[in-house]
Amino acid sequence: MSEDQKPSAFGKLNLKDATNKVNAEALRQFTIEAEDDQALEQSVGGSESPSGKRKKKEAAAAAALAAVSGEAAGPEQGETEEGKASTEDVKVNLVPTPPQTPKDGSRPSSSRKAITPVAAAVGGEEGSTGGSKPAEAADTVVTKEGADKSEYETDSNASVDEATDAPKKLRKKKKKTEGATGEAAAKGELGTGGAVGAAGAAEGEGEVEAVVTAENGKKSAIDEKYPEMLDYNPDDDVDPGPDPNFFYDLEQMYARAKTSSGEGSTPSNFLTLFHSFGYECLKRANLHVLDETHVLFSAGNYIQIFNVDTKKLTYLPTVGGKGIGSIAVHPSRKYFAVGEQGFEPEILIFEYPSLKLYRICRKGTERSYAFLSFSPDGAKLASLGSSPDYMLTIWDWKREKIILRSKAHGQDVFRVTFSTEIEGQLTTGGLGHIKFWKMAATFTGLKLQGELGKYGRTAISDIEGYVELPDGKVLSGSEWGNMLLWDGDLIKCELSSTENKNCHKGQIQEIFLDEGELITAGADGSVKIWDFETIDGADVLEEDAMFPMEPMSEMHVGDGVSIISMCKTVTENNDTNSMWLAQDASGGIWRLDISVSLTKKAPELIQSYHAGPVRGIAPCSYTHMAASMGADGTVRVFDYLRKHTLVRKKYKSGGSCILWPGRNVDSKCVTLIGGFSDGVIRVMTLDYAEQESEYELKISLQHALKPHKGEVTAMIIDDEGKTLVTGSKDDCTLFFFDITSNYLPIGFMKLEAPVTTMAWSNSSKRVLVGLSSGVVLEVECPDSGEVDSSVTYEIQPGSKINRYEFKSIGYKIKKAAHEMVKIKKEEEQQKRLDKIMVDEGEEAYLEEKKAIEDTNSAEEDPVFEPPTVSNQIIKIFPYEDRFYLSLDGTDTGALYECTFNDPLADMPTPPSMRGRWVRLNGEPLRVIDMDTDIEIHEINLMQDGSNVMVGMGDGTIRIHKKLEGSGLQMGPPFTLPAHSSGSVNGIMTSFDTRFLISGGNDGNLFVYKVNHAGVELSLPSPSDSLLKSKVKEEITGPPVDDIDDLKAYSIEEAKQKREHEKMLKTAEDKKIKVRKTIATLRSKFKKLKVVNKDLPKHLTLLANDFSMDPQMGSIIAQEVSDSKDLIRKQLAWNSEKHRIELMKLRKRFKDVVATDRIVLHAVESDHLVSTFRCAKPSEAMQQALDDFHKKLAADSNGAPGSRGSDARRISTMARQIEVSEPKTGLGFVRKNTELDMHGPSAVVGSKGGKKLKDAKANKSLQKAEERKSKRLQRELAWKNLSSRKPSENYEDPQMLAAIEDAKNNMGDFNLKTAKNYKVPESQRQGGTFKRAQLLELRRMIYMTKMNFNERLLALRDRKQKMITEAEDWSGRLDTIQAKLPAGSIMAKPKVPVLLDDELPERAMEYTPESLREFKIRHDEEKKRGPADEGGFGGFGGFGDSPPAPTAAETKAAAPVAKQAAAPAAAAGDKGGEGGTEAEEAELEDLVSTLENENENLEIMMMLHEQECLISQMNEAYKEFDKEVVKLRTAKIELDVELKNGDLRIILLFEELLLLKEFEKRENILQEALSSKLSDRDEMSDKIEELEEKLSSKKLYMEELQENEKILYDSFTEQLGENNKFADYLTKVFKKKIKRVKKAAEMDGDSDESDSDDDFDSSSEEEDDDEDGVEHLDLNICPPGCSQELYDATIVMREKKLDLEEAIQEEKKIIDSLRKEVDALVKKNKVISHGVKCAKNDLEAFQLEKQKKMNELDIVVTLNLDQIQYMQNGVLPSDLVSCLVFHSAGVNQLASRIKELQQEKAHQIRKFKELKKSHIHLIKGKKGMQEKLLGLDEKCQNMMLLKFGREVDLKKLENISTNRIAEELKETIAKKDVKYSRKLNEWDVQINQAKQRLLTATRDHTSHLDILNELTKDKQDLESVLDSKQKNLGGEYSGQRKADLKERQRLLQLVQLQAQEIDALKDEIGILSRKDGHILPPTQTAVPPLPPIGGRC
Repeated sequence: MSEDQKPSAFGKLNLKDATNKVNAEALRQFTIEAEDDQALEQSVGGSESPSGKRKKKEAAAAAALAAVSGEAAGPEQGETEEGKASTEDVKVNLVPTPPQTPKDGSRPSSSRKAITPVAAAVGGEEGSTGGSKPAEAADTVVTKEGADKSEYETDSNASVDEATDAPKKLRKKKKKTEGATGEAAAKGELGTGGAVGAAGAAEGEGEVEAVVTAENGKKSAIDEKYPEMLDYNPDDDVDPGPDPNFFYDLEQMYARAKTSSGEGSTPSNFLTLFHSFGYECLKRANLHVLDETHVLFSAGNYIQIFNVDTKKLTYLPTVGGKGIGSIAVHPSRKYFAVGEQGFEPEILIFEYPSLKLYRICRKGTERSYAFLSFSPDGAKLASLGSSPDYMLTIWDWKREKIILRSKAHGQDVFRVTFSTEIEGQLTTGGLGHIKFWKMAATFTGLKLQGELGKYGRTAISDIEGYVELPDGKVLSGSEWGNMLLWDGDLIKCELSSTENKNCHKGQIQEIFLDEGELITAGADGSVKIWDFETIDGADVLEEDAMFPMEPMSEMHVGDGVSIISMCKTVTENNDTNSMWLAQDASGGIWRLDISVSLTKKAPELIQSYHAGPVRGIAPCSYTHMAASMGADGTVRVFDYLRKHTLVRKKYKSGGSCILWPGRNVDSKCVTLIGGFSDGVIRVMTLDYAEQESEYELKISLQHALKPHKGEVTAMIIDDEGKTLVTGSKDDCTLFFFDITSNYLPIGFMKLEAPVTTMAWSNSSKRVLVGLSSGVVLEVECPDSGEVDSSVTYEIQPGSKINRYEFKSIGYKIKKAAHEMVKIKKEEEQQKRLDKIMVDEGEEAYLEEKKAIEDTNSAEEDPVFEPPTVSNQIIKIFPYEDRFYLSLDGTDTGALYECTFNDPLADMPTPPSMRGRWVRLNGEPLRVIDMDTDIEIHEINLMQDGSNVMVGMGDGTIRIHKKLEGSGLQMGPPFTLPAHSSGSVNGIMTSFDTRFLISGGNDGNLFVYKVNHAGVELSLPSPSDSLLKSKVKEEITGPPVDDIDDLKAYSIEEAKQKREHEKMLKTAEDKKIKVRKTIATLRSKFKKLKVVNKDLPKHLTLLANDFSMDPQMGSIIAQEVSDSKDLIRKQLAWNSEKHRIELMKLRKRFKDVVATDRIVLHAVESDHLVSTFRCAKPSEAMQQALDDFHKKLAADSNGAPGSRGSDARRISTMARQIEVSEPKTGLGFVRKNTELDMHGPSAVVGSKGGKKLKDAKANKSLQKAEERKSKRLQRELAWKNLSSRKPSENYEDPQMLAAIEDAKNNMGDFNLKTAKNYKVPESQRQGGTFKRAQLLELRRMIYMTKMNFNERLLALRDRKQKMITEAEDWSGRLDTIQAKLPAGSIMAKPKVPVLLDDELPERAMEYTPESLREFKIRHDEEKKRGPADEGGFGGFGGFGDSPPAPTAAETKAAAPVAKQAAAPAAAAGDKGGEGGTEAEEAELEDLVSTLENENENLEIMMMLHEQECLISQMNEAYKEFDKEVVKLRTAKIELDVELKNGDLRIILLFEELLLLKEFEKRENILQEALSSKLSDRDEMSDKIEELEEKLSSKKLYMEELQENEKILYDSFTEQLGENNKFADYLTKVFKKKIKRVKKAAEMDGDSDESDSDDDFDSSSEEEDDDEDGVEHLDLNICPPGCSQELYDATIVMREKKLDLEEAIQEEKKIIDSLRKEVDALVKKNKVISHGVKCAKNDLEAFQLEKQKKMNELDIVVTLNLDQIQYMQNGVLPSDLVSCLVFHSAGVNQLASRIKELQQEKAHQIRKFKELKKSHIHLIKGKKGMQEKLLGLDEKCQNMMLLKFGREVDLKKLENISTNRIAEELKETIAKKDVKYSRKLNEWDVQINQAKQRLLTATRDHTSHLDILNELTKDKQDLESVLDSKQKNLGGEYSGQRKADLKERQRLLQLVQLQAQEIDALKDEIGILSRKDGHILPPTQTAVPPLPPIGGRC
């Protein structure tokens, strides 16, 4: 919370208005606590004089206490101007009383002793206390204008008790205020209660004392009214809450009417509520059951208790007077809570049935309560605030304390409820969200924790209705009508009705869980009952899937009903009850019987009201009846005297205004005129209803007129009752009707802006029209005879309109008021300054003046500018010769007196105006200030003209007494809070002024009884027969058609349409006349052509002669072409539409089919085979399969976390290399140091070592190295052999692999129903795998069908090819048979054709020819009529007649027909050519013998070809038929397989459903196991890594030890034999010293002396040997010992110490690694045990899952020969005990027996062979051991013979020749030569340097000579100057400072030069020696000498 949002401990209190503003709300209690001096000084007003500050502080404290006690003095009590200024904006610290004592009885940590107040009534007259109220119920209360938040208001999620337990400690001081307070009281600054001192507190203990003084010794107001305040004991501050028997005095607290005393005032009881016809049906949860007969709801500012049986109402007023936000009933029904609206509204809790005000909960929200809800036990109350804070507050309502509070959401929140089963759990629902709350106990206290619901893939919805289920889940509704099941903050599933229908059509408003059934009520007016068990266990497989279910029962309440809330009725004995009450958003209260029985009652409408705003009211002019018009389109007539609704009529469009004309329009006064939002005006009459009707009257429609296109905003009728005028907002028109001519339209005028209001001017026949642009028009009403409406109803305004444009002056009024306040303030400041000048002096005056100037300069003057857009006129009120306007915007809150005849007057306004300005034309003459900033919506005079009624925009009603005087003069207002929200849309009085009726935007309609002069009038007795003589008995004539169509034409539009139709009809008549003329001319022309044809040829006219215009033909042809194009364009939309429809049908039904049903027929047999009709697989199925295969491939490549992955191996290998790398900081192995050159490595040697100059030494060294290399090779071979030796627990890897393979592949044939059955890991299946298996099976079935279909299609293609070949063969046969004799012709096989079911795709093909044929057939069938039609007719193929051949068949059959006709034609020709027998004989004679032979040969060839062709055709047909039979057999087999596949799919689906139930648990167990396995793997890796490190460290340790051993051997070898300094050097080598750490290694310039410092702190030397060797200094090489040997010993000692340190360090590392490994091994055992437990849990779960899987039925198709279970050779009837086993498994088991026997024999043989080999190896081992012993003995004997004792061969090898010593000698010789050469070079350089020094000395000496001469000259000059200055003045007699400084400088110069001379002499002496050097001394910089006498 930011600083500016934090609640302040100070509340601004305007003390000047304390008396006027403090009313009954001052019953709230508070404690006043003074701040310290500085804080109070700052709050009072900044920099002031001490006395002024003191006075203001005293006056502030006293006035605050006086204001609280109700005795603050107002201005009329003598308050001075100074007192006003000093107390106007004082801040008073208003601190709430301390919090309650904790439940354990201990005192709060920082409690404050507070003054306990008592409730007191503060108002216009002295009130009595409503009972003592404990301190804990009090909150901070100040006037509403300046109230700040309470000091203890916490942030949105903090415990209030926690926040209030630690109030801020303030430092307090006692103030002596006797004199100042008395003075202030004398000046009238304090109230009648006397002067009151400030409350102070002791600094140490925080106690509060009331320091009270008063003039004349009187007690203060606090002492007199609350004597117990001073006796307050903090130990008694245990807050049990208010007394259970305590009640507030509602009579003193409710929001009564506000009145003022004085001239023209209205009595306080002027209006009293008589009856309410309102009900806020659109408010959520505004219907509650109190008992068997009473229900509770709110209407306006009243709580209404309605008796369902007697229809009586009981009213309770509110306290705030700003409306009611929400109500709730206690579970015990003994209390009900009312949440108000307004600034910081309260929650009122009433007791029922006493209706006493029991408790008040304060400070729960800022503006309004949106919802209230009691907890199931009734101990807590949850309140929900509306905008802007949306605060959720939990109350301990009996103690009036806040328990918890939090901001519910950032948008509108609709409702809050407690969970009925889970304590401390709440749910809120609202705009686009649902939130789940918990009252959680944290270490800082009780907190409200909210969790927002996540919609996921579901669309976001507003949540109106929901219910908490017993298990914690929540079922909510949605906007589209489905139910959402929430589990936690996620949607578990969405519930819908079956057949993809929603549960409700629209928002689900209420959900209840009642007696094990779920009840839903929706905005569609339906109530449905659902099965709770089904919903509670609902679940879906996919996230976006629906869970379909059907309701158990359903009730539709009625058409147009929209249920918002429901509540169950109660019975006397709380028996089972099925009756509910429903709140209808259409304005009704219904009684519903929702029992599931045949005898349940129909829905009953108990009461009906307006749904939404009341747009207008109209009272009857002669009886106590009134009519109202609602925005819901209902017209209601009610008898308010009898409190009864007479009739109700609903129309489709919403209403906007209503009139009840008087007797001047209808003598019976039964006519109503209503205006509606669609622009329709309906004239209605009242009639008596039938006996069976619900109401006494009925409304009949007389006229339905539509003058406007939009809403009718105003209607008026003139005083004579002749003219009806209507205005509209949308089309800006004003319409006039003649009532006397049966509402004949006169005409309309178009105006410049929308019409907002109308009124009759005082001048006759003129209408005042208010426009939204701020313009008022005075329009003269036309008479019906004056307007010509033959063509249009529009009237031109002309000069009949007066125009007045209102100019805004609101900004001027505010500016003038601001200037007046500013001037008054300046005058008061000047008076105060003058008084300070007189009383306190000029200093205080200047100080105060400066403070005032600073304050004034800091204040910025507001900017007052005219509005950019004109303000809208809301209401016109004509009075006398003027009219009064109310406007919105900046001019709101006042009435403006205006006139049309206003000359421009540039003169000051009258004194009644606020401020002064120059009034311009268009500005009002006078402003009637209503003292408010709220819009005025209604203003009317009462029927008797005594009072003015004003309806305000905030729902209040004002009554002003009309005073005498010029213009409208009104008295003080009588203000009554009536409507809760919105404006007052209608306010009227009855004909006798005894009742006042008001209707508002909140949908309420109130009837008030008017008490004139405060005296209640007696009411007339109601009469049932009041209307009998007035209402028409019956309406005669035909019923009038209503205008229901919203798009219906208006009167003007209908007029214009009629005129247009009339014009079209005239044009059409003219066209017909012209066509007749043309037809006559055509007839004459035809006759002329006939006459012309009969004339002689020379007189006949040619055709071209008749053509008058040759181009006319081409023009006509072009017109025909254009007409065709136009028709195409006109039909393009329909064509495209049908094409898209066909495409959609094809896509929906054809494209989804992969293969249609194709039947393939055999040729010569009746066999046929068809394809499998299958649909294409969906993309989702294919995608799911691809995803599964990808996942499977990823798993097979290497599961993440597996120990054998490449990444893990690489990382492990890198760690091994890193660990095995030894440390390089020791400088032994890998550092290129001297030890590498001359240390042990040189001793070990190699063949590659450098040769020495001595050949003999080289040869001996080479032999020694060869022997050593051989020995090392033998040691290495032995080490390799030892490393290959297997351990005792070694197992052959091949054997282990074989055992593992046997375990995995041998097979476990335990039954799955066995108790000891373990599900193998490879067979464990989850939901994902099973789903993939299901999809894969579907894919396989699809592929199988498609493969078969492809085979059939290939066979069909073969048939098509065969048919083509058969047609060719048949054509050839026809040709042959035409030439053969008749007796030789063989029967030709029939050519097969493809039938329609073989080519079903031809049904979707069409050509223009086929379409034309279809049209011809269709027309012929139409001509034949229905008698000739068969079947379904029209489209063919469905009747009894055979279908006509298609175009393709006709085309295919054409060649066949031609070929068939060819032989016949040939035969015909042949027959035709035959002549007589003579001619034939003659021809035969002509034929030669050769020709006969050729013909016979040709016939024989054709006969052979005929036989071959027929044989080929028959053979092809038989082959094809065989393929069909084979394919048919394959399909039968496939059918069996596919049926089994379908059964398998069913099984897989059942398994999938089952696995889905177990999936969640399995995932949890699998995750737990995976986690433990990963932990174990990680731990194993760590152990393995540490073991690798440990082994590498051990190897490195061994290497260091080996190097140490080698170093000792090298040292021994270096000493050689018979070395007399061996013991001494050994002591030097073994000496233990304390060395400095290796930090010195970083210094590269360290000398030998620096290196010797390492030995300064040497430890004690070892004891001398027992033989008494002389003590020598171990740090100095002894005389006679080789310096090189000593230095080498020192270097070896350093290396030895390095090795020892490295060994010690490695030992420590190894120990730590061992400890770490041991700890990790223990942890690994624990983790392994956890893995084992997790595996056991998973196996138990798998077994449980397998048991559930075993319960599923599996269908297996078996042949009889597969059943091998026989009983006595007979197949048993019951196969339950049989076991279905795979035949391959049986065969495998049988063969496995033989395999095991063979393996056993093989293993026995192998065991015998291995045993023999083992015995042989043991014998060989013994032989080798004996051989080794013999060799050892032989070696010892040879040593004894050669050396006389056993010797170490390694040492012997090193003794022979000392390679190191020889190499050192050669190195020393080389270095001697090198260094002698360098010494000679340095000698040359020294000689050269001496020569240069000599030259420099000579130069320096010459310079010194010059210096001496200059010094002498200087002395001479100084003596001359001294002599010349002896006679100067006294001030120059002494030495000057400059001379002294110069002299001192020269002395220093001389000394410095002397030092340089000495230094040069020393240097010369040193350089004269051989090895001497000294640095020159540091020279101090000397400033240069100034030039003397111009010499340089």
